[in-house]
Amino acid sequence: MKTIRTNKTLKILPIIAVLFWVGCEDLDFPDPNNPTDDTATIQSLVTGAEAAMRIDLGVYLRDLLVIGREAYYLEPADPRYTGELLTGPIDPGGFLCYRPWQTAYKVIANCENVIASADADAGATGVAKTLEAYSLMRLVYLWDTNGARLNYDGDITADVATKAQVLAEIESLLDAGYSDLGSAGSSFSFSLSSGFSGFDTPATFALFNRGLRARVAVHQSDWSDAQTALDNCAAWAGSSDSDEGVYHVFSSGANDQGNEMYEDPTATTIKLMIHPSFYTDADAGDTRMSDNVVVRADTIIYDELESYLAPSLYSGSYDPVPIMRAEELQLLQAEVHIGNSDYSSAETIMNAIRTAAGAAAYSGTDASNAVDRVLYEKRYSLFLEGHRLVDMRHYDRTDQLPIDRPDRGDEIVTFPIPETETPG
Repeated sequence: MKTIRTNKTLKILPIIAVLFWVGCEDLDFPDPNNPTDDTATIQSLVTGAEAAMRIDLGVYLRDLLVIGREAYYLEPADPRYTGELLTGPIDPGGFLCYRPWQTAYKVIANCENVIASADADAGATGVAKTLEAYSLMRLVYLWDTNGARLNYDGDITADVATKAQVLAEIESLLDAGYSDLGSAGSSFSFSLSSGFSGFDTPATFALFNRGLRARVAVHQSDWSDAQTALDNCAAWAGSSDSDEGVYHVFSSGANDQGNEMYEDPTATTIKLMIHPSFYTDADAGDTRMSDNVVVRADTIIYDELESYLAPSLYSGSYDPVPIMRAEELQLLQAEVHIGNSDYSSAETIMNAIRTAAGAAAYSGTDASNAVDRVLYEKRYSLFLEGHRLVDMRHYDRTDQLPIDRPDRGDEIVTFPIPETETPG
């Protein structure tokens, strides 16, 4: 059952040896989030890559949630959230477009530096290739058919890679990283944050690598590769704790930030509101809705949009945000079964999740209803994690997403390549 709790040990970001402490009297230590050529140790590059993944995470997720009609961001101070994200076109020079792109390439730059470093061992390159693949995956989620850049030399006259090319690069990086992790020994020569607690050795980090590999294969309906990847992370997928996984973690420390997805669900100034259909479409008794949503007495109204549903998924400004959890892997396995027409096995997985959530079990899962059912399960199990838009695109069902203001020209938009990345 999906409820992010505050008592997990992974919520506390390590101080990382007091940020490279260099003595009681010398406070001029390097910033691990922005290493220079002089300070770019493997540790600082890995730490910097993790830190960069958290930068503007709120903007990235809000983009996905609003376009995917999971939520509204009712921000009167910035009408772009209720304007261009819902009607298009997306401004290629605006922050909604540029900042998620820029963040991904900050991570990629650090990862490329690790891969190229003479000091990097197999564990370091395995982690770097995995995190680089994850960053490219985030670009595909927003830019979709418009692709992304695979040239990292700053040459904007070079062609932007197609979606198919980016997906192939993601697969290549993950497979190469998995091979590196397999020869990396029993421990890393550097530290990861507590967001990787339980996934902080080469063998356990490899489970995360294979989870991502399964995700990208499923999104391409490559059921064979997806099954192989899932078999290779079965120890994680079979966890009795659906929340076991890898997380973005936050702190109040220097050069860090809080969880930008958290707001007090009772506040009068709340901006992130859940699309009403999440409530009305929920099956009776499904605690994945009732445990994670506050039904407010008042209705927030802005720009012809309204909602009385506030998310209660997070309870504080430093709660972790999932990157991948065991429950996603279980649902990916259900998708693979459906892709292979094994509806009975898919139903067994989905019913185990539904029973835990208090919803009635399915029966008679077949070709006519299996995709609808797994999309429902992913919608409610992976609430606010940014999967809904990607899943609906995968199954060519974006026409089923609600259009609240047809008279305004609302549509499902795709991000353009940022104008800083195009000649002229």
